[in-house]
Amino acid sequence: MSHRVTIRYCDGTTRAIQVAAGQTVLDAADANVVPIVSECQSGVCGTCVGRCTEGSYSLARAMGLSEQEKEQRRVLTCQTFVSSDCVIEVDYPFDSNAARLVTGEAGVVRVEHLGSGAALLTLDVSDLPERLDFKPGQFAQLKVPGSDQWRSYSFAHASRADNQVEFLVRLLPQGAMSDYLRERACPGDRLQIRGSKGSFHLRAASRRVLLIAGGTGLSAVLAIAEQLALDRSSRPVELIYGVTTEADLVLTSRLAELVSSNPGFSWRCIVQKPSAQWRGAVGVVTDLLADAQLDGGDVDIYACGPSPMIDATRQWLRLHGLGNANLYYEKFVASGVRAGQRSTQRVAEPLDVSRLRRDGRGTAIVIGGSIAGMATAQVLTNTFARVLVLEKDQDHRRTEGRPGAAQGWHLHHLLIAGQRQLESIFPGIIDDMVAAGAFRVDMGEQYRIMLAGSWKKVGATGVDIVCAGRPLLEWCVRRRLDSQPAIDYRYESEVVDLVLDPGTRSVVGVIVERDGERTALPAEFVIDASGKNTPVPGLLGRAGLGAPVVEEDCLNCFYSTMQHRVPPQRAWRDKVMVICYAQRPQQQYYAAQYFTDSTRTILSTSLVGYNCYRPPRNAEEFREFARLMPSRAIGSELDGLEPCSPVYNFRYPEMRRFRYESMRTLPIGLVAVGDAYCSADPVSGAGMTKSLLELDELRKLLRAGLPRDEELVRSYYRNVSRIADRIWLVIREQNLRYAWIKDGARKRPFYFRAHNWYVDRVFELLHDDPQIYRLYLLVTHFVEPPAALLRPGIVARVLAKWLRTRLAFKKTLLQRNFRAGHAGDWDAPLP
Repeated sequence: MSHRVTIRYCDGTTRAIQVAAGQTVLDAADANVVPIVSECQSGVCGTCVGRCTEGSYSLARAMGLSEQEKEQRRVLTCQTFVSSDCVIEVDYPFDSNAARLVTGEAGVVRVEHLGSGAALLTLDVSDLPERLDFKPGQFAQLKVPGSDQWRSYSFAHASRADNQVEFLVRLLPQGAMSDYLRERACPGDRLQIRGSKGSFHLRAASRRVLLIAGGTGLSAVLAIAEQLALDRSSRPVELIYGVTTEADLVLTSRLAELVSSNPGFSWRCIVQKPSAQWRGAVGVVTDLLADAQLDGGDVDIYACGPSPMIDATRQWLRLHGLGNANLYYEKFVASGVRAGQRSTQRVAEPLDVSRLRRDGRGTAIVIGGSIAGMATAQVLTNTFARVLVLEKDQDHRRTEGRPGAAQGWHLHHLLIAGQRQLESIFPGIIDDMVAAGAFRVDMGEQYRIMLAGSWKKVGATGVDIVCAGRPLLEWCVRRRLDSQPAIDYRYESEVVDLVLDPGTRSVVGVIVERDGERTALPAEFVIDASGKNTPVPGLLGRAGLGAPVVEEDCLNCFYSTMQHRVPPQRAWRDKVMVICYAQRPQQQYYAAQYFTDSTRTILSTSLVGYNCYRPPRNAEEFREFARLMPSRAIGSELDGLEPCSPVYNFRYPEMRRFRYESMRTLPIGLVAVGDAYCSADPVSGAGMTKSLLELDELRKLLRAGLPRDEELVRSYYRNVSRIADRIWLVIREQNLRYAWIKDGARKRPFYFRAHNWYVDRVFELLHDDPQIYRLYLLVTHFVEPPAALLRPGIVARVLAKWLRTRLAFKKTLLQRNFRAGHAGDWDAPLP
């Protein structure tokens, strides 16, 4: 059973696709070469948003949409399953679509059979409607002639000017493409091709490079090696090539050519099951890593091959203390299977709950491996002998965001209260961050801040802040866990269920899915640090314990970030960041520009729109969007700069708070921290700090009581609810100024207008009064409480400033009226 779905673009172009049962609209569009812009493909970032105007459908994990938007029939195509013919509208044109692929027919030039199980396929792509560009490491999809099946293959060479492309294809004993290449492929045959795709590709960096290839994974790795040679890279490049038998060694002449033409390139091979005649290394690729030039982990590693090879490489690096290496990888998947596809396999029933309860003693599990999850794991080592961190994403990297934290590409602040907490958990971590490239600066001196429509005066405030891209901050914390033998950090591990002891309402473990297999992991204590889009409340409801009531404030907030290279002559010397806050409710845009690290070579620009549904999706749209910001300086700064990234979008539909503290019955042995408990408007910059303050409450309780004590759980939520109350009070004051906030009238307190009036008067005073400005910063950094701005002396200065301003205005008005020949009206309205 399939249904017809029409994708309608804003320029009037339409494309129709067939969507099968159990297939998402995005997957079907991808299979039919119909472009839909997407990013995380897990329902988090909101990039693939559209609106269903006709037909019926269901949504899976559409966390990038608010309930209000779901009522308006907005959908995320990566999570949309249709149950009838549908029409889905997207708000970008077809021709300038950032997701558009080059597609058409290519001609077979030759098929060269290599070794015992591989072939080199060469195609002529001169008849394609556009040039087929790709990054070394990426892949194209080829349709098997005479069938409706598509297969994915990496380009086996660097970019070049001719119209031929090559693919190294593994020949399986049975397979659609394998049988075609073996039995009937001839020069002149025509194949459908589309490309280029994939996030595995060569990055710009200045470190040593190690390439690891397993079998036909050599294809992508060879392309990277050749591109480095063409770029005349000064970086040493080493390639390790592992195969099952020596007959599987292919394209060694190309590797020899790279050695002869590039003194910095070298390669070695290793065979797992050699013949008696083999005289080279025997084993697997990790057996050669000990002799590789790894510079203490200061290396970029690109690995392509079978899943066991990737996992073994990652484990080897961890065991040898080389976690600071950047590991980029591509795992082989079965033909016709999409990487990351969810398994339907269930754990064998029934589970032995008593055994899990017994085996879980002394073990804690942390769901989610962001900064909150990693800090939690460190704290738990003081109570538990073993801590498992389950992170569904791939390895953290020093310079990149990740799908499960779609906000990772955007601006992040570690506020002072958060810095203090993080330093108490990881002594010296702030120095580590600064050494890795983070800025530690006085906010008043090194930030340029537009607040309430005016730029704040530059001057020392004593408010020292650490800022950098989130990947760098996460990377520094992650490295600290490598030295902890009690912590086992497991990537690509997604929690899909909880294991409960029905007799005691205790959580005794979790069900985790990894590489398509589901396993029950026992635990004495479980901490949900999986973020705003946590599955845990739903799992509790499904288990019959009841889900916590959810409180939401709709924001309709869209982040868009793009990075540009900055030539030395244009690098800022007097500042590290420019921030323009929206003056609400008149303005709905916010902007920040900042260097990603202390090299000052990459300028990152984050643009935020509230009540926004049309974010920029390419460089041209991004520049136009930048000119809508509160200051023209944001757009002007981009003039003449070269983009070095795509546009990264992240949708934040609402603040969300799970009211665990109001539940009459709480599960024992389970607590939530960070956004998994309460999330705030990301513009506030409070997310990481709030998580660490909550963790401090948990740390105090664990020191004083038993983890499986129900009172510990209740005390924890009672304490952290006060932190959430404080943060929501500060943030809501600004958000509720927007009239379109859903249920705003119900949520606005009786003193709302007076409160806003006073805050506006404080903003007016900030520009002229450095002491008030410093106090305001300390409040926003959660060092001082909001009530500090209501101290009698502060109120007196605020009112005195307002009164002087009012009297000065009246005097000016009176003088103007007298000059005009009549008396002034003392009741004239103020502007």
